[in-house]
Amino acid sequence: MEKSWYPGLMAREEKRLKENLKFIDLVLEVLDARLPLASRNYRLQKMLGDKKRLVILNKADLAEEDITGRWLEVLAREKWPVLAFNAREISGLKKLEKLLLVNRPENLQYRRSLRLMVVGIPNVGKSTIINRLVHKFAVKTGEKAGITRGPQWIRLRAGWEMMDTPGLLSPYFKNNDSALALAAIGSLDFKVVDEENTAKWLVERFLTREKFLSLIKYYVLADDYTGKSAARLLVEIGLSRGCLQKGGGVDKIKAAQLVLRDFRRGVLGRITLEKPEDYEEL
Repeated sequence: MEKSWYPGLMAREEKRLKENLKFIDLVLEVLDARLPLASRNYRLQKMLGDKKRLVILNKADLAEEDITGRWLEVLAREKWPVLAFNAREISGLKKLEKLLLVNRPENLQYRRSLRLMVVGIPNVGKSTIINRLVHKFAVKTGEKAGITRGPQWIRLRAGWEMMDTPGLLSPYFKNNDSALALAAIGSLDFKVVDEENTAKWLVERFLTREKFLSLIKYYVLADDYTGKSAARLLVEIGLSRGCLQKGGGVDKIKAAQLVLRDFRRGVLGRITLEKPEDYEEL
């Protein structure tokens, strides 16, 4: 992927994040549990350096539990605590709060508040985590990348303050699959990767991971999908859900939007888009 796609806004926010890091005691790095490595911004890793942090695999309820367990083992090789997190469960929130307490610096100057920063790429659920910690909707959330605009200081509780930052993507992607995966989870704008190709890539993942039965059930498709391409199956989903153009042809863009929206909502069942075994370097 060419560097030229990189928005000027992200470059400015990178600079602002660097400037604010010196005021932070503890960083929460948020990754998507369905895409732990591809949803990690390695430029951000370099910026953080040795800054103390917690690594959160968010949306764990949408990922395959056994594969998440393997990712936790891989990430635990780093020196930072790692937590699989489901914002819908109170038990996960309690575990996160406990980790924050355990990792609080012992001697804060002038007995000031603990200053936290939450970082990650767009749409991995940073603002949702903050809202759970605050126990109210302190910051906007949504499927669209770029909901958070500019750093925001939020008081979580007595003695805790957190800075929410806009999602920051790297200007480079490892390969086209990485870009399509990021688009599928909603982290990459469709001005960079189009919706139809992203949806076909996602349907192909369901096929190769032998998860297509969940699509058959949800979209009421024919059981016999052997030998059918992802493009053909996307057309059948469009037919099943009435995504039609004038004249009766399938509106592939609408069908793609439907599949991507349903995937992000979690109604297509649990699926992890990458495994540790996919990476030779791990």
